[in-house]
Amino acid sequence: MMPEFFTQMDAQTQAAFLSAVSTFLAFFATAASAYAAFKGPAIAAEIAERMRRDGEHASEKRRMKLHVFATLMEQRATYYSQDAVRAFNLIDIVYIDSRAVRDAWAELFASFDSSKNIPDHEKKKRFRVLLSTMAKDINLGDGLRLDDFERIYFPVAQQEEDQLRFLQRQAALKQLSGDVSPSANAAAPSEFTSRFPPPPVD
Repeated sequence: MMPEFFTQMDAQTQAAFLSAVSTFLAFFATAASAYAAFKGPAIAAEIAERMRRDGEHASEKRRMKLHVFATLMEQRATYYSQDAVRAFNLIDIVYIDSRAVRDAWAELFASFDSSKNIPDHEKKKRFRVLLSTMAKDINLGDGLRLDDFERIYFPVAQQEEDQLRFLQRQAALKQLSGDVSPSANAAAPSEFTSRFPPPPVD
């Protein structure tokens, strides 16, 4: 239905009005096309740059996850080492988007509290669960079983070297504290399952 003001126009005025509207719409369409042609490449470039940044961010996140996982895999025979401890302490931030990994880490961390008297075999199991959960998060867990994380190559010579360093450190600490009793030569722990870092001191 035509507006009332239009119906009150004579035929010549109506034709002029419609011609003006048609000209405006044509101009608007041309301007829109020109704007799109001008801005199109810039918008496409912006989208491409955003996708590149997002891709780099995702790649860096995966790289960090792989680093933490690989470190714990490498250190799983002696995960009280400095490298392993640093990797443990990165889990909550590196795997911030993985609730399953952080829950598995929380379960393992709770077992470090000596007051809870968690048996060694349970600590060992929780560590394997953590590794398995991390592997699945980074799509490396297909076909892996918990027992696969148990397979560790730790030569006797390396164990003895670790024990020697432990004894030397204990002797140095005893000497610094003024305690030179025979207990300074106490044997280092040798069981893999008991080599968890101590709980944090409040």
